[in-house]
Amino acid sequence: MAPSIQEPLLGSYDEETTSSQETARVQQNDAPYPKMSKVDIVESFESGASSCLQSDLQTIINTMNLYVGVGILSLGYAVNLGGWASLAILGVLASLLSYSAKLIGRSFDKVPQNLVPSYPNLGRTVFGLPGQFAVMIMGGAEFFGAFCLCLIVIWQSITMLLPSHPLCLGSYCMIQMEFAILLSTLFLLPAVLIRTFSRLTSISISGVVSSLTLTALVIIAYALDPQQKDVTDPAAHEHDLVDWIHLPMAAGIMVVSLSGHAGLPSLRRSMKNPENFERCISIAFASIFVIYASIGGFGYLYFGKSTQVLITGNLNDSSSVTGFILLKIGSFSISVNQLITVLVAMSAYTTTPALVYVVAELIVDLLRGESATHVPGAGDLVARTVVLGTGYIIAIVAYDVLGNVESIVGGVCSTSISLFLPTLFYYKLYKEDLSSTKKSIVFFIMVLAGVTVLGIGILNVWQLVQKEKS
Repeated sequence: MAPSIQEPLLGSYDEETTSSQETARVQQNDAPYPKMSKVDIVESFESGASSCLQSDLQTIINTMNLYVGVGILSLGYAVNLGGWASLAILGVLASLLSYSAKLIGRSFDKVPQNLVPSYPNLGRTVFGLPGQFAVMIMGGAEFFGAFCLCLIVIWQSITMLLPSHPLCLGSYCMIQMEFAILLSTLFLLPAVLIRTFSRLTSISISGVVSSLTLTALVIIAYALDPQQKDVTDPAAHEHDLVDWIHLPMAAGIMVVSLSGHAGLPSLRRSMKNPENFERCISIAFASIFVIYASIGGFGYLYFGKSTQVLITGNLNDSSSVTGFILLKIGSFSISVNQLITVLVAMSAYTTTPALVYVVAELIVDLLRGESATHVPGAGDLVARTVVLGTGYIIAIVAYDVLGNVESIVGGVCSTSISLFLPTLFYYKLYKEDLSSTKKSIVFFIMVLAGVTVLGIGILNVWQLVQKEKS
């Protein structure tokens, strides 16, 4: 997807830099000058502190949008696989991944002051250059793969809303996919060039609203038809308390849907009050759990064992809201099916800028080497443009096979970045300071995370082999 320490965006400016700036001001104006805060430093690069650093609420919203992307559509299927017990597993996993997110923040206390507090530099602190490149490769692969898949979802959604005949402007005609790619570019390019996370909040709000609306549609569909009379598949009346055979697969889907920790350092560095990071993470993950449990639980309650991989398939094909006309003016009408398509496109679109932002920042931080500061500038904009263009090329060229590749690479990388590496790094950095009880807990989570990574990798390969056979 989502897509995390003690210093804000420019918090690595040391006291000597601050004092030298104060002295220069005093000598120039021959008058006392108040001590420059980190916010004042930011103002020298931006129009104001509030426009560059994000509040706690903005951090929560941006975190939710980074994690809750199109993956929300598979939560009903996850509960279908594992039964009602899957919801308890979802709660445990949300708690574990929230905890691992906080461990990333705590681990940054050990990152040398001469390094930007980024995830690759955390890997460098623990394991040197191999650790730095491992985090860079896995984090970049996770977010870049998710970005490419979001592009495909956006294009498919746009084509579903277009007429079946070619679109012509004068003598020049385009097929639906060409128009979808062009239209998506016009909307995405300005969004990915937004300089900071705080300015992405309005887009993130749209993404969260889209996810909430999709969840509400599932709940409304059940409320309108609690007896499931509009669901044609008789399997809708079948429910399992627990399906032990498919429960691990359900847990794998949930882990991937709760992953995105590679983006947390960027979010953390962009906070006005980084000391509130853990509280923001707790609120964000609690909110994500409520959304996931609601759409997964009500989706399974309504569609039962007939719940499809994407819940939108059930809503569009056989439900109480299928084909419902929301608005009709003359020959023009908007149906629930079209609304669902728009909401899916919006979820993908609003997640994309954050994914590009994180991938580009990983690249820029790596190129900067031993630098204690990272001020968003022209280099970041160039990096994001390159990432965007590369994503378009790969999504177009590998359109038919990208989903299969991402199911393996994305699953393993996202679980490693979000669960295994945070506990491993924290354990390595703090093992001498931890009590025996806490050390045992962290070590247990680390081993569990390693087993989960291995299991998801094997499971995804097995699913791909089965798909090729069928």
